[in-house]
Amino acid sequence: MKRIAVLGFALESNAFAAPCARWDFEQRGYYRGDEITTQARAETPAIYAGISGFYAEMDRLFGAKRWHPVPVVHASSQPAGPVAEGFFKELLAEFEEGLRRAGTIDGVYIAEHGGATATHTHDPDGEVFALVRRVVGPEVPVVATLDLHANVSDVMMNSVDAVIGYRTNPHVDIYARGQEAARVLNELMDGVVATSYRVRLPIVAPSVTQLTAEGHPYGDLIRLGQTKIDERVLNVTILSGFAFADTPKNGMTVIVTTRNDPQHAKSLAMSLAKAGWADRHRYVPRMIALDDAVAQARSAGMDPMAPSLLFADPADNPGGGGRGNTTYILAAFLKAGVHGCVAGVFFDPALVEQARSAGEGNQFRAKLNTRETARFSEPLSWDARVVHLHDGRFVGRHGMVTGKSVDTGATAVIALDGVTLVVISKRQQCLSTEFFEAFGVDVAGARSVVVKSRGHFRAGFEHLFPPERIREVDVPGLTSPNLANFDWKGLPRPVYPLDPDAVWPLS
Repeated sequence: MKRIAVLGFALESNAFAAPCARWDFEQRGYYRGDEITTQARAETPAIYAGISGFYAEMDRLFGAKRWHPVPVVHASSQPAGPVAEGFFKELLAEFEEGLRRAGTIDGVYIAEHGGATATHTHDPDGEVFALVRRVVGPEVPVVATLDLHANVSDVMMNSVDAVIGYRTNPHVDIYARGQEAARVLNELMDGVVATSYRVRLPIVAPSVTQLTAEGHPYGDLIRLGQTKIDERVLNVTILSGFAFADTPKNGMTVIVTTRNDPQHAKSLAMSLAKAGWADRHRYVPRMIALDDAVAQARSAGMDPMAPSLLFADPADNPGGGGRGNTTYILAAFLKAGVHGCVAGVFFDPALVEQARSAGEGNQFRAKLNTRETARFSEPLSWDARVVHLHDGRFVGRHGMVTGKSVDTGATAVIALDGVTLVVISKRQQCLSTEFFEAFGVDVAGARSVVVKSRGHFRAGFEHLFPPERIREVDVPGLTSPNLANFDWKGLPRPVYPLDPDAVWPLS
């Protein structure tokens, strides 16, 4: 019977956001021991989908009774700032204790994000990988899945046998990558030797240019890589990275893993990297100005025959460390008299409390961001009516939350003149129409929709909004795609497109 350890640390760190600690992980997802297995095999799990996929594929390969999961700890937080050193070292101690207590194991699956930083190091993911290798020894196969926004270090590469990155953005293949990790681990346990080669490009792509649908450069490169999978090539991973981590390991990264063919791994990785570099001019964001967004929203609200529009606020994306409560778009829409608009999800626990105190159907003076100290989270006051109150729990039906249990915390729907706003108590991005519909808000009937999200919303709204009816609005925020707005400290400059004249010597 194969004994497989399962663990992981999932955080995407924004260097310009406040640090996070234990509370952030316990609110999002902190699972220990058998809790991991229970979640992984649940009908509507809340845990990281890659773990569910890994369990399902291991069950298929071995039968649920012919492999033995050894779940240790899996801790995930909403994207935030660097993880606090004290908590992170406590987490490492939990990992080590669990692995040592497990005794003999045949393999390890690390369900990681890969985009974290810590207050004491730019490479906490490397520390996790190195600890696992140190404890289990050099002979035990170790496979890790990574978000495609991971920033990969030498330590990470040298500590595991194979890394498997997502291929889709929005990330609708997390479950499938967990399944792939199980298949790769099975090959390694059967004696296959994995050999990898990594190339990092001086490209730090703005977030809104990292979509993988047809016609987008990053997706084109990933699809090119997948055409190279054959009997020699075990995996091709192409990671766009996460700019806001602001580390020396930033940069689009190509990783080719072969079945014991290091020369082919190197030649293929270089070939794909050259293709990516030749296409670099396509990684330039194209957003619309706030004034244009206001004009288009007003027009849609006045003309019921015109197509409805979706406006994304990528600069305040909780999925990248944003607070999810800047008021630039909301205030502009309100002052311009936009009607027929629904907006969300807006993170403001104090505002939810105000709505609950007022009660459903009652009027009150809504005061936004009364407890916020974060940059860009400016206050706003407006007369409001409480439309609906909810506990925030629902099961997703579209996009990245399909079949998953979601919890937005205590939630309030309030009407601010022509804008209906969904306000939540647990910070997260708006991933699908259920983030409105679960609370009684009619998205299909809205004339305009505003979402606090960079791009993951697309998978959850595509049944209502094709790409030509989506607008990305250029406003300030902690996750603005305008990279020139930030004071970078760690990026390995020059990088394209931040530095238009950047060169890659290996090209």
